[in-house]
Amino acid sequence: MPVLSKAKYYKCPYCSKVFPFKSKLNQHILVHTGEKPFQCSICNQNFQRKEGLRYHRVKNNHFKFYKCLHCSRFFSSKYYLNRHLLDHTGEKPFKCSICNKNFKCKSNLDRHILVHTGEKPFKCPHCSKFFSRKSNLDQHILVHTGERPFKCSICNKSFQRKSKLDRHIRVHTGEKPFKCSVCNQNYTRKEGLKYHQVTYNFNKCYKCPHCPKNFPFQSKLNRHIFVHTGEKPFQCFICNQSFQRKSTLDIHIRSHTGEKPFQCDKCHQSFKRKDSLFYHKVKNKHL
Repeated sequence: MPVLSKAKYYKCPYCSKVFPFKSKLNQHILVHTGEKPFQCSICNQNFQRKEGLRYHRVKNNHFKFYKCLHCSRFFSSKYYLNRHLLDHTGEKPFKCSICNKNFKCKSNLDRHILVHTGEKPFKCPHCSKFFSRKSNLDQHILVHTGERPFKCSICNKSFQRKSKLDRHIRVHTGEKPFKCSVCNQNYTRKEGLKYHQVTYNFNKCYKCPHCPKNFPFQSKLNRHIFVHTGEKPFQCFICNQSFQRKSTLDIHIRSHTGEKPFQCDKCHQSFKRKDSLFYHKVKNKHL
């Protein structure tokens, strides 16, 4: 079996052990320092390894999700929720002092400024290449180490890039985060949205007479117009409450009938709403 060159190993400063990846060395050092950097957000218990925290959360059902009130999406931290909310508000609080371009995130602004300066401050420790973004350097280093640091918490498959992990997770969740601004159709991948935008004949869209929005079908336009007119054509036959959408009426009727048509295929628990089933499946890893 060929022996790897010594330069590719990372040696522990406390003992004689060596590791092929820097991440493995950092994980090992915690044995010496006693540090426990991974904390449960529910009970504040600390763990040395991410796997220990993950096992603890699954065992004790210690999952915390932050729900967007605009679109019902769930996020694992308040930071990601707040960043997502900017998609709804359109706010871009970080401004470039050179060209006045605005950005949603400070990291995007910092990255943009390097376009003006031409600076490439991040050097690869394994070769002579320089990079303008640390994320590009981190990604490049994986070519040398072969490491796959981004692991799916559902099926344990590993990836070199976070973007590939994010795309993979949608296979489990069914999420379609890329939305066409003209016809509101959703897609799992950005490439799917781009293909749709290139091939779709937007001249066939139906334009709202009250606002600039366009719709691919007359039925979607008719439903949208209710927002302007205030009309609620769908009435509950039990309590006479009215709704703009039939789907909202269907959900409401279940509060009278007790019907729960959405069932988890793992534990057979039933729910009145599809989003409630999705939250249950994510929380309990029933995907």
